[in-house]
Amino acid sequence: MKIYLLIAKRFLFPRNDFRYNTINFISFIGLFIGAAAIVLSVSVLNGFQGILQTEAKKIYGDYLVEDISNTSFLRDLNMDNENYSIFQENEFLIVSNKKQNLIKFKSVSNESLNDFYELDLQNNFKALSNKDVIIGNLLANRLNVDIGDSIQIISKDFKLNSYSLPDIYEFRVANIFSNRILRANDFLVFGVNKEIFKKASFSAEINGDIGNMKDSSITFLSWKDRNRQLFEATEIEKKITFFTLLLIVLIASFNLSSSIMQISSKKIRDLAIFSSIGMKKNDIKKIFIIYSYLIGLSALCGGILFALLVILLQNKLSLIKLSPEFYLVDTLPMQIFIFDIALLLLGSVFLIGIFTNIPLRFINSLSPVKIINKQL
Repeated sequence: MKIYLLIAKRFLFPRNDFRYNTINFISFIGLFIGAAAIVLSVSVLNGFQGILQTEAKKIYGDYLVEDISNTSFLRDLNMDNENYSIFQENEFLIVSNKKQNLIKFKSVSNESLNDFYELDLQNNFKALSNKDVIIGNLLANRLNVDIGDSIQIISKDFKLNSYSLPDIYEFRVANIFSNRILRANDFLVFGVNKEIFKKASFSAEINGDIGNMKDSSITFLSWKDRNRQLFEATEIEKKITFFTLLLIVLIASFNLSSSIMQISSKKIRDLAIFSSIGMKKNDIKKIFIIYSYLIGLSALCGGILFALLVILLQNKLSLIKLSPEFYLVDTLPMQIFIFDIALLLLGSVFLIGIFTNIPLRFINSLSPVKIINKQL
């Protein structure tokens, strides 16, 4: 194997041959740019996906358990009170200033509002009374209400009371929160009043590890399950971006194949001599396979390392700024995972292997006697 590597290196760096050095350099640059572009693009999508997860956990926690009748399973998890929230939720119609909107009213405890949920509030948090609510800023703008204003909440089914009138509940807007990622500030209302709910069952949101409860009869819904459409949209975009940019590696593999063709054509006499002294055709193929992977792997690793350096600098120094008005964050988020890099290397190595073997087919018809006679 050592002799194959030595010959491949000699082919890779031919002395005083600007033409073939340029061909090798172009093949290297193509793979380098392709690897760097894939890692950087995927890292940006991972970054926005991470923001989605963070914002989802602020509102919904890690997991949801629906329609439970007791909290004994929470004690089995050995969790502190701030790691879970017991709540009731239902859809209602909110009315104010002759404007109305369909909302989800989420009744929780003041302790959960202060410890479990990470709401970006307009004013500092104060404990709510039964007549207080916290609404989203988009909803407040739509209803044209502000802190201290009154709103009315009505059952969306218009269920009538004993006086043949719909139940109408009067509340005061105690605070306003914002959450632009999930647009929860357009439909979600927090309160502590439980009188408006007719059902006795409740639900729980949990933060933390539930590994010791996964085998139980309880069904846990993760933040991904609760925001499946949004999460799957980002996953599809990530996959499309990955495979689209992999076309750069595909084109660079064509260049690498062309480079092998030209090098092998120039070195045809050397190959004939190798064959005449007993080197088998498969051994000659190994030389060019090593040659292609010397270019390919060095370019891929170089591109990945360059992209990782850019990601590190962005995360440490925030070099690329964004407008929060349009992009929801003020700096470009970047995050990369080992799986993404492994998938890139696996796919690229597969492509390089395919396009390396295409030009090597002519070696099967290599006749050292004929070639040497032609050269003489």
